[in-house]
Amino acid sequence: MLAATAALAPPVIHEPFTPLPCPIHPDTTLDVEGCQEARVLRTDRAIDGQVKTVFHLLRTQSARATFVDGEHSWLHYRRQSCLAESSLYAGGTEQGVALLNCTLRENTSHLADLVAMRQTLSRH
Repeated sequence: MLAATAALAPPVIHEPFTPLPCPIHPDTTLDVEGCQEARVLRTDRAIDGQVKTVFHLLRTQSARATFVDGEHSWLHYRRQSCLAESSLYAGGTEQGVALLNCTLRENTSHLADLVAMRQTLSRH
């Protein structure tokens, strides 16, 4: 019996954390973490939107499959490199904030790349 293959679809980012609250005036490290998590989730949704648009602009299943593989690889890279960077703060309360700062920086960069890719594909 052949296993059914899943339909190819644009990937969606799922973060491994349960978001903390973000108060209007963050005072503690946990407050700062909550606010950074909210920013990460906002950039995740923006990335997801760009990924969906780019995915549908690609004309062939092969191109879409390659793009999906690339997005999975990017997310793996982002997670691993930010874990490594935040390990400098292992044992300190700053580790979570460092991880989120790195994640936000990587998301912002990737979002710019996706916007540029979307613009290029839209012209053709």
